[in-house]
Amino acid sequence: MAGKGAFASVCAFVLWLGGCPRRQGPASVVVYVPAQAIAPTITANPSEVMVIEEPAPPPAPESTPPPASPQPATRPRPTRHAPATAASEPDDTTPPDIPETPPAEVPALEPQESSAQEIALRDEVLRLQENVRQRMSRLNPARLSANERKTLDDANTFLSQSVRAFESGDFQRAFNLARKASLLVAALE
Repeated sequence: MAGKGAFASVCAFVLWLGGCPRRQGPASVVVYVPAQAIAPTITANPSEVMVIEEPAPPPAPESTPPPASPQPATRPRPTRHAPATAASEPDDTTPPDIPETPPAEVPALEPQESSAQEIALRDEVLRLQENVRQRMSRLNPARLSANERKTLDDANTFLSQSVRAFESGDFQRAFNLARKASLLVAALE
């Protein structure tokens, strides 16, 4: 076993000492030359210089117009000269300038609830919040495990957020938060 470790150490030392045979010579120079440019003067040994040339751009394709399709011969329209008296009168053929009216403002999207629906939702939120409070008061935190106490704290947090949303007039959010609190309390019962 010790022989394998010593052998690996010796091999690593030899590789470190010897290194890569390509790297042991002097550094080579790479020169980038754009297409059709004058070659730069290089002071290094030509065998160590690698020249990379940009390929010449492709020749532009010859654009030939598409063959004209035979069109029926049209006769030029005769021009009419307006009488000299008509030149001083305004031209009735031009449309009058119509000022552009600004586009109508689009109202913000909000749920459209009637006052009866809003009152019903408000009453439902109040009933649900009170129900959750009563059910939470019946629970004894001393008998709950650590996870169950965390669930009870989360339910209490949802209930307080529901009360704040209700006070700000966001009855839908208040209902959703009270419903979450109710579900957590139901899991503890």
